[in-house]
Amino acid sequence: MIFDGHSDIFSDVRYKREAGETQVLKNRHLERLQKGGIGGGCFVIWVDTFNGEEPEKELNAIIKNMQDEMAETQEFVLVHNTAEIEAARKAGKICVLLGLEGLAGIGENIDRIHELYDIGCRHAMLTWNEENALATGVKGNPERGVTELGKKAIKIIQDKKMILDVSHLNEKSFWDVMDATTAPILASHSNAKALAGAARNLTDAQLLAIRDTKGLVGLNAFGDFISEVQAEQDVDHLVKHASYIADKIGVEHLGFGFDFFEFLNADFMESYSDQDDSRLKGMEDCSKVPVMIEKMRKAGFTEKDLEMISHKNWMNLIANIMG
Repeated sequence: MIFDGHSDIFSDVRYKREAGETQVLKNRHLERLQKGGIGGGCFVIWVDTFNGEEPEKELNAIIKNMQDEMAETQEFVLVHNTAEIEAARKAGKICVLLGLEGLAGIGENIDRIHELYDIGCRHAMLTWNEENALATGVKGNPERGVTELGKKAIKIIQDKKMILDVSHLNEKSFWDVMDATTAPILASHSNAKALAGAARNLTDAQLLAIRDTKGLVGLNAFGDFISEVQAEQDVDHLVKHASYIADKIGVEHLGFGFDFFEFLNADFMESYSDQDDSRLKGMEDCSKVPVMIEKMRKAGFTEKDLEMISHKNWMNLIANIMG
């Protein structure tokens, strides 16, 4: 089983359902996921704060369409802990750990975290790339970090045994989280800054800090985070990130968080990247994940290593946080 720790599939579900489709997960995604050996993942509710949407309306729209879709599907199931993940696997279903890619949609109402937990969310990021009432993302003011309200939100998230994810925070907010955390920390889709200078990649100090919380770093397949040279945005160079991070903090702190997005609309992708196509060469979507597994094997990762990275490290993180 491969667990993909970051997927924006529910954004696709939202837009396609609003266009009149149903059974989007089955009709648009199931075949690719099965071909890639993806048995589950963290599917996020992503609030895009840079394309004119009102965050609260965006949050509510995705939730409604996610709930309608999950009520219809037989092939996918929401899970809340490792026992439910194992039950889903045995039943041949794809498990969905529901996440929150940014909390701009709650504004200053941190009590809404309880409501989001009640609908199934077990993962949260304080921001996407923006700065909001809680913290500052990588495109915000570099001198601004986590706010006092954000510190209260961190406490709620961790008291409820939700996974706290730092992948989109600027560096000041990252270290503010590290000062406040009482649980393992996740960076679900970030690579090594030593190999690619993307703002969301992690410095060696950040990697080591996540390790010290008994946390996890998920490898990101977005081209810009693999190399600043477009010709090097391929699977081989992503494997170099895998080797670097495993050597730096231990294979037990490495997972996958691919962030595949080939299903997102072209207008959004133009706003996010200067390139015509930031899909990873050789692994353009989740159906081709076995290509990376084989390249990692050839790079020296053992079968035990690959099993840990593919899913066991994620299961350990979920068990350590949620019990």
